[in-house]
Amino acid sequence: MDESRSMMRESAVLSVFSVALQGLGLLFNIFLTRSLGAASVGVLTLMGSFYSLAAVLSGGSGFLSASRFVSEALGCGDDPRRVFSYALRFSMLLSGSACVLFCVTTPLTVPMLHATGATALTVRLLSLCLPLSALGACLKGRCYAFHRVYVPAIAECAEFLLRAGVMAFCAVFLIPAGRLTILSAFAVSMLAGQGSAALLLLCFRMPKQPVCGCTLHFGSFLRAVLPMIGNASLVALLSSANDALVPLTLRQYGSSTQEALSQFGEFEAIIIPTLFFPSVVQCCMAGLLVPELSQARAAKNSTLIRQTTERVLGQTVAYALPVVLIMALFGGEIGVLLGGDPFTGKILRCMAPVIPFIYLEIILEGVLRGLGRQSFSSVNYLAEYTVRISVLLICVPLFGFYGIVASYMACNLSGNAVRLFFVLRLTGLKPSWKRILLRPAFCLLLSWQLTALAMLPLRRLLQNGLLKMTAFCLLCGAAYLFLLGVTARLISDRDGHSDAAGRNPCRAQSPARGSG
Repeated sequence: MDESRSMMRESAVLSVFSVALQGLGLLFNIFLTRSLGAASVGVLTLMGSFYSLAAVLSGGSGFLSASRFVSEALGCGDDPRRVFSYALRFSMLLSGSACVLFCVTTPLTVPMLHATGATALTVRLLSLCLPLSALGACLKGRCYAFHRVYVPAIAECAEFLLRAGVMAFCAVFLIPAGRLTILSAFAVSMLAGQGSAALLLLCFRMPKQPVCGCTLHFGSFLRAVLPMIGNASLVALLSSANDALVPLTLRQYGSSTQEALSQFGEFEAIIIPTLFFPSVVQCCMAGLLVPELSQARAAKNSTLIRQTTERVLGQTVAYALPVVLIMALFGGEIGVLLGGDPFTGKILRCMAPVIPFIYLEIILEGVLRGLGRQSFSSVNYLAEYTVRISVLLICVPLFGFYGIVASYMACNLSGNAVRLFFVLRLTGLKPSWKRILLRPAFCLLLSWQLTALAMLPLRRLLQNGLLKMTAFCLLCGAAYLFLLGVTARLISDRDGHSDAAGRNPCRAQSPARGSG
């Protein structure tokens, strides 16, 4: 119980930080879209996707390896310092080699690609970010393993504020004056942000733990970490390929290059962040699941694994359903509020049904990583992105932007159905779907109808769409939370009466035994 409360408290703290960062990030994307144009934001998105791919390929899965293996060392009494040194040395070796490789080969490749000097500067600056990114990832994983989640939260806040501040300064003063290109400004901002985060994380000192040696050797570490690297690299590679194909397929539909980049930039800068914005709670919970389940797995506590998995599944469904309702009812108002056009709101409403699967993927991947099943995750991601890219190549040239929506929905529905089936079979969990799915769905439906009735007398006062959405969310959210609490108490009371009834026959037999 104490571990569950600690996990919930840490998840709540991380959620507060993440909500603030996600909100600021969304506002920053809107600012960049208005300052530089949607096409420029599309270019930045593609550049960020390729940088993320390079960081994953050269980072050695620093965060996941540090959080998982240090947690397992804490669970079985190994030396966490030595295990962390394995993850850190391996990640820094890969990222340092990649940095040197890019710096040495850039002067040779720039003339061959007919690129400019600004492009060479961008590649060199981003190559310097790779070791800083790997160092920060390892240090964050160590903090999560020791349940010091506040340190990486503060570091992420500082990293975003400095990176966004530098990019905003460049967008307002340097880029319009022609003193710096968009890509060079992106590289400078990334270098400043990654450097500040790494410096702050270095201030954290690992707590002393009683150890009885270390059974994990570097060779065993390499054999365990390579599937994790393969999984992360595969996902990053497929994601980058998908991002690169979106503008190309939009051009096949008939859009110009400028229009294709603008649509892609609006999709990545406004639509996707809006859909993912409420998922910060699941992201924080998934990050905490990795060390939590790793320790339970090292201690061979299958009961705790099943209980934790069922609890987070129920919380995810209960949280995702209201978000679906809000997006379906007020997607148009949200799209206009975020600076988009009515088409943005239409896409948000179309993609509302996929939200539970997006959030479910976040949680299920945390469970799989905590249980050390990266091999399945790699195969499933390969199949998922195969579906996504296939639908993208077929549907976007025929239906335009709606083909992107179709590809996103197809891969999420198919991939997460398989992912959920595997997790249930792996953990041996037989969840109560009445509690996990039917109870929150009934509470939400009843709250929706009660709120609609309550707002009928207020419809003349709530002519503004934003006021109407705010009033609906407050009233419906309060009713939904109240009904969830009431039904939870009713279920617990019923279970308590059932347990008492099961014990009554024994109690009734005791006088007979005494009289005999």
